[in-house]
Amino acid sequence: MRATKVFLVSGITVFVIFFFDAYPNIVGGHTALGVFEFFGTAASLYLLSKGRPDNALLLDWLGCAAAIFAACIGFAGASISLFALYLVFRDRDDLNTRAAGTVAAAVAVQAVWAPLIFSKISFLLLQIDAGVVGWLISQFVPGASWSGTVVYAPSGHNVAIFAACASFHNLSLASLCWVTLTMLHRPYWVKSDLYVGLVGMLVQFGFNVWRLVFVCLSLPMYEFWHEGFGINIFSAVATACAIIFVQISLVRRDQQGSQGVAAIS
Repeated sequence: MRATKVFLVSGITVFVIFFFDAYPNIVGGHTALGVFEFFGTAASLYLLSKGRPDNALLLDWLGCAAAIFAACIGFAGASISLFALYLVFRDRDDLNTRAAGTVAAAVAVQAVWAPLIFSKISFLLLQIDAGVVGWLISQFVPGASWSGTVVYAPSGHNVAIFAACASFHNLSLASLCWVTLTMLHRPYWVKSDLYVGLVGMLVQFGFNVWRLVFVCLSLPMYEFWHEGFGINIFSAVATACAIIFVQISLVRRDQQGSQGVAAIS
């Protein structure tokens, strides 16, 4: 049997089990995360379908079986990581399969490892958010200040920044978007991709800080940008900007590269 078919069937099985386990979290308020993870999954499977049509090795069967077994016994997130690592390191010359593994790894990081890391250092990350927001507000609201994760306003409208509002989540989403779009554009990395990713994450951080500043200005602003329709505006604009920026950067880089080749010829 072709390795591509083995990987596709195994990938679909692992991801289906993962999304079945993650379904309560998705419907419980993490819809945006679920949409991006599903998009990354679809991209990974698409890239897998374009892999080299060589025959499956015994190691391929064993690697896929281990990933499926891990998913079946309750370690769906870890199974995606195992599956992704195998795809990345299996064959250096099979660029599409390596790219599929890279996207699958990004999904695993977003879904499993990033939340784990955040849970360990959230106290520091939330203080960074509060410090940046508090400093910005203090520039145009006399008497505003911050302490720890709380931003204080002279009007008495004090806001505590909790985990759900942390910029870390936006950075993690931006990373998944960046990896997925880059691997769909071309199944390998170039040096400029790193700068695109860093700027994309900085843009996402800026958008979240902008929303938090509005949230901390007054109660009506809090109700609109935190609990009202403003949160939908923020999600739509931040997501669109991340996708558009990454895609335009990839296209421009390729155009510049082709112009360079033409000039040399």
